[in-house]
Amino acid sequence: MKIFATCMECMKEMGHPSFEPIIADYYDEPVAYIECSKGHKSAFMLQSQKFEVLMESAVNALLEGYTLEAASTFSAAFERFIEFAVTVICSKNKIEKRQLELTFKQVSRQSERQLGAFLFLHLLEFDEAYKINEKIVTFRNKVVHKGYIPTPNEVEGFAAKIYSEIYDLTQKLKLRCKDDIMSVTMDSLSKRSQKIPDGMPRATSTGAMFFSLSQEEQKASFHEALSSYKEAQKVILSAVPYLKVLSKTIGVFTKVKNAF
Repeated sequence: MKIFATCMECMKEMGHPSFEPIIADYYDEPVAYIECSKGHKSAFMLQSQKFEVLMESAVNALLEGYTLEAASTFSAAFERFIEFAVTVICSKNKIEKRQLELTFKQVSRQSERQLGAFLFLHLLEFDEAYKINEKIVTFRNKVVHKGYIPTPNEVEGFAAKIYSEIYDLTQKLKLRCKDDIMSVTMDSLSKRSQKIPDGMPRATSTGAMFFSLSQEEQKASFHEALSSYKEAQKVILSAVPYLKVLSKTIGVFTKVKNAF
């Protein structure tokens, strides 16, 4: 996975952004380690939850034409969203973190058990049953267990169903558990920060652009989100050459200024 970053150490040193564009890599742990042209090394922590990262990875795979990878990753994103929802609802009900970890460990290897836990938590929190979309389950099993390679249109239809489930549940969580969403997010950031080497400068990014809890509102449909994401990608890619020129210009200006 990749993220657009800038060096915060340059900003501290210069008193303004250097505008040097850095495309950084990150993997399972959403922390990107960057090094600018001046040799500043720092860590860039993403605020994103795992399901947000997976949704964006799935979209990128779809846009590149890797339909099998896109479908399986959308499925994984939905499973990780269920885990996130369980964590948020447990937080709202003041479940001690260590006890939640011990309990979830017993179901962590079986998505069916995790979904079962979510069904009853949803019933307790919202006083209504959550209806499983069987079309999602059927298509997911066809891809994951039978190795079916779907067409782009099939993946878009599958993704739209998953997006709709995540969007609708997110709106419900925001209405009833807004503070707990923030609490779970901050807890994730704290755990990531603890894994960064001591003394290394660190900064935080809102992270994923396709679907982000950091935004006040999310796009209501998959196709709206996809269109917005593609446009944002174009803007970033088109800006990179100009930012490189601007960064070099600022560097030359700074050297001249310091010479006097």
